[in-house]
Amino acid sequence: MQKRNLTKEKIIQVAFSLADEIGLNQVTFPKIAGKLGIKYPSLYNHFTNMDNLKIEMTVSLLNKLNLKLMKRLIGKSGEDAIKEFAYVYKDFAFENKTSYGLFMSIPNTENAELLSLAKETTHIIHQLLEFYIEDKTLLVHKSRTLRSLLHGFVSLYSFGYFHSGEVDLEESFQSMIDDFISSLSKK
Repeated sequence: MQKRNLTKEKIIQVAFSLADEIGLNQVTFPKIAGKLGIKYPSLYNHFTNMDNLKIEMTVSLLNKLNLKLMKRLIGKSGEDAIKEFAYVYKDFAFENKTSYGLFMSIPNTENAELLSLAKETTHIIHQLLEFYIEDKTLLVHKSRTLRSLLHGFVSLYSFGYFHSGEVDLEESFQSMIDDFISSLSKK
């Protein structure tokens, strides 16, 4: 690849692809450069280090998730909106299973763009739950509950749980979301 054709976006996409092949923690500048057909010091023109690249990868991933959520939630409210949010989140995490772990770094970052995107995700959840909840404290509690349910389900599945086949995975997920919805009271 010629240097002038090298962009942050291309590097990020190659890093995601490489992460799917060898695992996120095995991705390095020399390995990315090898995939791009360049010398690895060229990557420093775009990213200060691997941590910086991982932050930009997380920005890219969270931006995609938020856009997908906003598109799929248009015109939905109440139970339908919560179910749609839950399924979009789960499907997105499963589709991006290798990179999903990047979301765990969000609370520890000082990157303004990433923090803004994380707040956007929280705002989306709050908008869904405001259909049921007026009290701001309860809204935060239920928002945390929903995020914990979704993250826990995705994480446990990714670690190899829920693969027994005894009970259909989608039925378990639907049951979990139905239980969450029934915990909400319409005011």
